[in-house]
Amino acid sequence: MAPILLALRRRINLTSVLVVALIVRVLAGYVVQSYVAGKGLLCVFGDTPIYWLLARTIRLGQTFVVEQQFDIPHYALRTPGYPAFLAGCQVIFGENPLAIRIVQALLQTVAVGLVYRLVRQVRPDAPKSVGLVAAAMVAVDPYVITASALLLSEGTFIPLMMIMLCGLATLWGAEPSRRPRGWLAGLVGVVGGLAILSRPSWLLFMPVPLTVWILTSRQCAIAARYSFLILLGVVIVLCPWWVRNAKILGKFVPTALWVGASLYDGLSPTADGSSAMEFLNEPQIARLDEIDQDTELRRRSIDFIWANPQRVAWLAVVKFARYWSPWPNASAFTSPFVSTVSAVITLPVFACMGLGAWSLRGDLRALTLFGGPIVYFCCLHMIFVSSVRYRVPGLLPAMGLAAIGAHSVWMWTKKLT
Repeated sequence: MAPILLALRRRINLTSVLVVALIVRVLAGYVVQSYVAGKGLLCVFGDTPIYWLLARTIRLGQTFVVEQQFDIPHYALRTPGYPAFLAGCQVIFGENPLAIRIVQALLQTVAVGLVYRLVRQVRPDAPKSVGLVAAAMVAVDPYVITASALLLSEGTFIPLMMIMLCGLATLWGAEPSRRPRGWLAGLVGVVGGLAILSRPSWLLFMPVPLTVWILTSRQCAIAARYSFLILLGVVIVLCPWWVRNAKILGKFVPTALWVGASLYDGLSPTADGSSAMEFLNEPQIARLDEIDQDTELRRRSIDFIWANPQRVAWLAVVKFARYWSPWPNASAFTSPFVSTVSAVITLPVFACMGLGAWSLRGDLRALTLFGGPIVYFCCLHMIFVSSVRYRVPGLLPAMGLAAIGAHSVWMWTKKLT
């Protein structure tokens, strides 16, 4: 038996992990497509028709605007990153959702490989098996697999996020004698800008690792120079969107004019941690134009925060629990069996993440690159609405923590035996 297990262990490499990742993601795409087609839907979530419509406007050279789902035109309802990806796929495959799900399966498989690369870059002293375990955990994680099959912005954001983190790890960990050229920092910024155009909230995360890098670096000037080039790359990518918004809307809009609605969705008298945007149908809200609607909903949210601090604190606890829930939040997608299986898979991963974070407690670079995204999204969605879905992108780099934690358990077990 031992020779057989040893032979199997030698055959399990990154290529086999990526093959498995691709197969299960393609299968997930077929399953989701069959499910939504049977219900006459485009996808599971309501955001998908908006992305699909905006993709069509790009493909046909029309104005980037949403009019059909609202009484007033919305010119900056969503950023153009994911719609542009959908438009490219529509040009090649037509309006074929299944083909796009398969393309996303390929992109998400690349992201699995990037998890391995990130672990090897951040912890080169760790055994190669740690990176392999991290990639394998991402490859078979049910939530990550499901996200790859949905027509949502995670389809492009996750691989872009992983590319950016790998590039940042290269810059941050470079020895003085092997320092990369400045163009790499600019490229990291360009990828970061594209990630922001797919997931606007990533804009607020960008300064976090750069600040930690500068404050902890022995060569602050070099870290600051690279950070400047990264931010310059971000600005170059976002500038066309900023100029376009200024021309159409007459004001500076850094990402999208949906922050007010999202904020009020999470902080209002009827908020419970989940999303329920019926308030958009209120006459006093529905009649406002895009800018005034965003401004009014922001004002209402701020008024609610000042008037109900205890309620806001309680909602933050509820959203925290929803974010870290070991089973799906939506009752339509759960059952006692699904909840049990999900908890059996998820809770050990969480435990390994915690152990890995403790093992790396003195390494701010590793903690920032591995754990920064998942903690950031948690904090963000303790303000806005929350669900397991918003945890998924942060899971990929966080599997580096989980793999290191699992390796610690393995080494401890070996000592006992």
